[in-house]
Amino acid sequence: MAEPDVAEPDVIKPDLADADPAEPDVAELACWRLECAYDGTPFSGWAKQPGRRTIEGELEKALAQVLSEPVRLGVAGRTDAGVHALGQVVSFSTAARGLEAQSLRLSLNALLPAEIAVTGLVAAAAGFDARAAVARTYRYRVWLPDTRPVFERHYVWNVRGAVDLSLLAEAAALLPGRRDFAALTPSASGYRTCEREVVRAQWRLAADGREARFEITAGSFLHNMVRVAVGSMVDVAQGRRSMAELAAGLAGGQRRELGLTAPASGLALLRVDY
Repeated sequence: MAEPDVAEPDVIKPDLADADPAEPDVAELACWRLECAYDGTPFSGWAKQPGRRTIEGELEKALAQVLSEPVRLGVAGRTDAGVHALGQVVSFSTAARGLEAQSLRLSLNALLPAEIAVTGLVAAAAGFDARAAVARTYRYRVWLPDTRPVFERHYVWNVRGAVDLSLLAEAAALLPGRRDFAALTPSASGYRTCEREVVRAQWRLAADGREARFEITAGSFLHNMVRVAVGSMVDVAQGRRSMAELAAGLAGGQRRELGLTAPASGLALLRVDY
């Protein structure tokens, strides 16, 4: 039996009739700010990698098809494999003219996989770069019941054993401020400096009592910084590490002095501020 016909997505192409065939000058390129959400479960992170499925790769492919030209993306946060986003911000420039934001957004969503959605798209000021954010906020979700999650399993850390919420709150209070956070990354040697400023760090109990949710805001983050912080705080809240040991580990600057790295599944980029 022949396979049924499958309709192509309704993609709205820009009017390129007046485009100059020569390479456009940078000053002639239009800048765009794109906001997106994604379920990071099936992807190898944000950044393109040969032979792997990534968020950046999927977005670039969809944009190239709609704009009829390759694009390069800037991004506010290069999330790791399995990490999610609710408010990721992306920048790109294009020589295409006559673009209408709503039509472009709908066209992209028609081409993108179900795990990625463009939630906002606006023309930006010349030179806008998503990397120039002043603050990024991440959320980490810890599952508290002794019954394992089914529908939430890709979006929480299913911690086994009791968690002392008061100790979590006390541990989070150690994080705000500007200091060297080298102890919270396995990649300290790759940075010119590991000094960062954490503006806010706070645990809250979800309304239904099933999750402890950690939110942290900083100008920028080190690789695995939030996940190492969460793993170390949970160690304290479950009695495997004292508060004094956590404080000393943070001050010591050595990754080995802190706890485990929490799973990627519980982490999401929540918001980016400019």
